[in-house]
Amino acid sequence: MSWFILFIAGILEAGWLVGIQKPESFSKILYATFAVFSMALSLILFSMALKGIPISHAYLVWLTVGAPSISIINNYFLINHFQSTNYPDFCRCCWFDVC
Repeated sequence: MSWFILFIAGILEAGWLVGIQKPESFSKILYATFAVFSMALSLILFSMALKGIPISHAYLVWLTVGAPSISIINNYFLINHFQSTNYPDFCRCCWFDVC
């Protein structure tokens, strides 16, 4: 169960980073609220997962889930659609997080 909680925390990490990117000087309060909510929930879930997983493993998995999630959210939903020219960069991002 700790691993599932950690996976959700990693996805929420991506959510708050995207939420910070979108509010445009906090003029769009919905995005800013989403960012704060995602940040708080991500850290709460991360601390809950630490009860069953060593911190060195948990932090690595948290980042490894978060970084590709940010890339996927940016490419599919926000900036541009995923193109074949972006694929090597996406693989490189995932590879360096794992190593």
